[in-house]
Amino acid sequence: MISRLWYPQLDVFDTSRRLSILLQYFEFSPGIERLYIVDFYLANPPLLHRTAMPADTRKLFSELKIPKPEKTFISYPSAPLLFHKMESIQQEALNALSGKDLISLEELKHGRVELTNKGKEVFPLSNMCTSAEKKLSNFLATKFAYNEEAGNQDLRRRTGLRRSI
Repeated sequence: MISRLWYPQLDVFDTSRRLSILLQYFEFSPGIERLYIVDFYLANPPLLHRTAMPADTRKLFSELKIPKPEKTFISYPSAPLLFHKMESIQQEALNALSGKDLISLEELKHGRVELTNKGKEVFPLSNMCTSAEKKLSNFLATKFAYNEEAGNQDLRRRTGLRRSI
């Protein structure tokens, strides 16, 4: 029997699921790059330990009890390398969501992502994620990447991740 490891970072359906979960926690329609960066950390939570955060945000993060990368079963490549590898998967997932009318095409024209009512029906939070994912998604959307006014510069600086959209 041949066994194969499954990597959620490289699975289009799981990426669509993660994106839809995150969109339900943002208080505003995030830009595409911001959504991709936050999705990266939802798929790879141990790598959040390697980001810069204000002390109060770091305290909230430590309450999530996410293991450090060195303490996990898998070894992680550098964050920018893995982020780059996820790029085509994230784009394909976003295209699939827009093609099925699960995200607003009007918002997408303006570089923002927002679930439609149909999208919220297809991806209800109650069935689509664990309680740990809910806590992490809430943290990522409301504490880690909350400051849309500062633009992506701050988020890029704190994470070392960037993607031109």
